[in-house]
Amino acid sequence: MKFAIAGALTVMAAVVPQAGVVAADAGDQVVFEGASLFSRRELLGALRRYSVQLEGNFGRTEVDDAAYFLREFYFSRGFRAAEVGYSFTSPPPRAVFTIDEGGRTMIGRVEFVGGDALPTERLHDIFSAAVRVATLQPLGRMRYVDSAVEAARQEIVRAFQLAGYLAAVATVSESEAAGNLRDIRIEIDAGVRYVLRNVEFENSPVPIAELDAVVASQIGQPYVRNEELLLGSRIEEFLKNRGYLEASVREVARIDTQSGSVGLTVNVTAGPIFQVGTIRVQGNVQTAEAAVLARFGVKPGTTYDASKVDEGARRLWFSGAFAEAEVERVPRADGTVDLLVNLEETRAKRIQFNLAYSQWERGLAEVHYIDRNFLGTLNRFSIDAGVSLRGYGIYGSLANPWFFGTDATGSIGGFLSRRELPAYRSTEVGTTLSLERSYNASTLTGYRVQYGWKRVSDSEIFGEEEGRPFDPDYTLGSVSVAQTYDTRNDILSPMKGALLRHEMEAASPGLLGELSFFRFDAQMTYYLPLREITTERPFVPFVVLNHRAGLLVPYAGTDVVPVQERFFLGGPNTVRSYQLDGLGPKDNDGVPLGGLAMLLANVEIQWPVFNNIYVAAFTDGGNLASTFGEFDLDETQFAAGPGLRVYTPIGAVRVDYGYNLNPDPGDPVGNWQFGFGFTF
Repeated sequence: MKFAIAGALTVMAAVVPQAGVVAADAGDQVVFEGASLFSRRELLGALRRYSVQLEGNFGRTEVDDAAYFLREFYFSRGFRAAEVGYSFTSPPPRAVFTIDEGGRTMIGRVEFVGGDALPTERLHDIFSAAVRVATLQPLGRMRYVDSAVEAARQEIVRAFQLAGYLAAVATVSESEAAGNLRDIRIEIDAGVRYVLRNVEFENSPVPIAELDAVVASQIGQPYVRNEELLLGSRIEEFLKNRGYLEASVREVARIDTQSGSVGLTVNVTAGPIFQVGTIRVQGNVQTAEAAVLARFGVKPGTTYDASKVDEGARRLWFSGAFAEAEVERVPRADGTVDLLVNLEETRAKRIQFNLAYSQWERGLAEVHYIDRNFLGTLNRFSIDAGVSLRGYGIYGSLANPWFFGTDATGSIGGFLSRRELPAYRSTEVGTTLSLERSYNASTLTGYRVQYGWKRVSDSEIFGEEEGRPFDPDYTLGSVSVAQTYDTRNDILSPMKGALLRHEMEAASPGLLGELSFFRFDAQMTYYLPLREITTERPFVPFVVLNHRAGLLVPYAGTDVVPVQERFFLGGPNTVRSYQLDGLGPKDNDGVPLGGLAMLLANVEIQWPVFNNIYVAAFTDGGNLASTFGEFDLDETQFAAGPGLRVYTPIGAVRVDYGYNLNPDPGDPVGNWQFGFGFTF
């Protein structure tokens, strides 16, 4: 009982104020007078973003800071004449802020004078991007914030400096326009343009012509501050790639301030040529040393090449088996350099689950497993499996990304799938052997040579094709060659560049199959931006032109190519007025039969309406014939319609409605299409 009474007294002491002290309500502690455009909640939230909290037992220092940051908050919203005063009493602490908001000032017309060296459109982009970033205002008329305008002025000066106008000066003035608008005038004195005219070399250990080639791309180009350091680094790198491990350079720039001509003298200290000595590996707990040395690719006894050493380290790191892959170079007095490969292994196994949706498959569940260091060999083993309302499939492969010491990837794979499409359903089991090489890590440019074998069974063909019987179950063996040329600026959300690809496939009984045919499939897609893509304006309107053609030619004992191997058109990536595979030859019940000759053309314009959100308009044309002899351009089907795109870091989300411009009897008026990724 004694303890219970003591506990009750403790609680009472906590909730009853001490004599002479009156608890203040939070609403009474902080008062904003004169704030008509922003609520109390917004102002307190602004103070919290400035790390000022007027809660509990605060003092005059916190109140003084709050008044300063409230004024900054109003300035950042375009209230250039805002004033904030305060009164403070204690105890209990109470702050009353007196706010004179003044009028909000917005930016009207922006004029550039004297900046002819850079396009006016570019200057407007730089100014707008800097102001909007500084004011966190992506849309609408820009607020006039002094600090944001100053940031824009500095960015404009920096742009001129990068163009070689090192002494460029920009001055900002304003004039009153209608209402609360202020016009801005930016006067630019670009001054002399500095250009690198020549580079001279002293004490070069290699022919001067070789060093001239290293810097040739910079001759005649704008000179920027400290560019000689960059060129010196290039020369050092060039020499170290030719065995001069200890090469160093000293650069002296000769600048004529009257003409803007810049000359550069590079004095070279080369040192001796080194050979690769011993190569040791440490940190490889689970990875075989032989696998590390093979992937590293540098051999003892060869002339030291810094680029090959760095490239070998990058290959090890990009294998995905190591968190760190660094090479320590230890020069010896005998002219050799030992290499110590320091590794830090990481978890090379990963499993990932995905849930997705597509128009045809509907719900889709996927699992992806990859081991990037299979049995310590640095080879990659992967399994991809998926199940949907239309089927299921599993694919596994073992790949060597450094096949026989080259940049090519050799792989062997196997698969089992049950597919259902509008024209058929069937089960496929098979294997592939492929050799492929990518010439660029950021694009698809490269080639692939592949042998494939599969057994198609348990097939059901939904359409009936009169007079052309064939066995829906068959074995196919083929060899294919594919090439891709890719200059797109982004592989997921392209707006500029071209994609050209073609694939040729030959099937024959001599390749352990039952069918004989040649297949050719080619695509050419061109992305044309309507405005220059810049750092300040990454999202621009652009046009897409896409062309695709395909041809299947049976030969020898094959009279009819099975439906599963034919071309199909219609759907979100081809002719968008038709549902998936809905264009082309059909039976009497409207079931698609596919074709052996295919032609597709698409024209699409996309226009940004808000940052990464685009509206689109498109025209599609497609033609699919049962055979090449029956192909008739007059039978081409056309579609047109609007669309919406939202570009995300992992690709574009697409919604389109395709209207059928010249439908055949029984064809739909149009269709909605939903997709993910680039259209073509």
